Amino acid sequence: MVSTCIDYLNGLMLLPYRKNMRKMAIYCCKRSNNQSLSHFLSTSPWRSADLLKSVRTKAIQTIGKNGVLILDESSIKKSGNSSVGVSHQYCGNLGKKDNCQVGVFLAYFKKKKRMLIDGRLYLPQKWIDDKARCLKAKIPHDELKFRTKHELGLEMIDNAIQEGIPFSYVTMDGFYGENPELLTELENRGLTFVADIAIDTLVYVEKPVAEVPVKKGIRGRKPTILKVLNTLSARVDSLSSSIEGWKLIKVRKTERGYKKVCFKAIKVWRRQNKLPCEKPLWLLISKDSETSEIKYSLCNASEDTPLDELAKMQSSRYWIERAFQDAKGNCGMAEYMVRNWNAWHHHMALVMLAMLILISYQKKFNKMYKISIPGVIWILKYHNPLKRIDAWEIARILNQDNELRRKARISRLRGS
Repeated sequence: MVSTCIDYLNGLMLLPYRKNMRKMAIYCCKRSNNQSLSHFLSTSPWRSADLLKSVRTKAIQTIGKNGVLILDESSIKKSGNSSVGVSHQYCGNLGKKDNCQVGVFLAYFKKKKRMLIDGRLYLPQKWIDDKARCLKAKIPHDELKFRTKHELGLEMIDNAIQEGIPFSYVTMDGFYGENPELLTELENRGLTFVADIAIDTLVYVEKPVAEVPVKKGIRGRKPTILKVLNTLSARVDSLSSSIEGWKLIKVRKTERGYKKVCFKAIKVWRRQNKLPCEKPLWLLISKDSETSEIKYSLCNASEDTPLDELAKMQSSRYWIERAFQDAKGNCGMAEYMVRNWNAWHHHMALVMLAMLILISYQKKFNKMYKISIPGVIWILKYHNPLKRIDAWEIARILNQDNELRRKARISRLRGS
């Protein structure tokens, strides 16, 4: 199994594109074939959770302690309805609903170094309700319960806490930031978060007092529902019109210089179930100096936290997008051809291991010469070149292609 794992990792890192098992078997495998690779992913009993735990431990050692955990999701377009978790749902890559699988992922970031360290496949309710479909996709019995994406994200954060991963912040986009229950759970765990929110999110600028109103008159029932009596809530976009309190801050270095934002932080109280939360927190407002795009976030950092640090944390979600680009562009994260539960999780765990290998080599090479991840891949290709194919092998591949097309035609005819 170790040799098959090495062959699969070589395929993920060394193939330039279309990193499926068939191409791995042709160009990369020294001890495996297409069938053994498929068995390794789909039916082999090794636990992806155990591998990911080791990956996380090594990732912290490589990237550094007290980084940032970033929560986000990634959608992968799929045809058909047999791939586990596939459904007509929102696909972020396309910006619309389509047939796709959705994974919720956790990334770790510090000083430009970033990588995915955990992932969960989202199962829509209609999958949970279809037991026969779940059985065919080999979903474990203890996974046959509906969990929202927010719950999956909190599971991964809890897992990071249990493993003792040292991190300073948790950041997330608006889909997760607009879930007040998730933010309350993070507060209850004593975690500091930066959560993006929508422009129409309501907050209180003055300390709200929630009481049961006094009954007026003798008619009608006595009030029993708590209401805020001393102030009104305000939309966050109405709080960005003031010209006071802005500071120009460099949030990260880019190829064209520094990305700068006009930034300010306002003390507010957020709402949950239409009532104010007890503790105040920061409303972070940043305006891009070039595009004038305005972004709003909630953050429960302490009052003495410097504005520069808050601004950089608000912009840190950029790094999980880069982590997705790294994993998809360099390690074939979206190029799998598997259908069952184990295979999806095995593939994602191996992608994260492949990224860890590349980042570890990059750190080692950077002691002598500054090098990018694609540069590391070129060095690995030099020391472990793809197989050269002779005429007999080409003939065998062509015959195999013809046979696969013939079987596909027969299958389609039977289906029709």
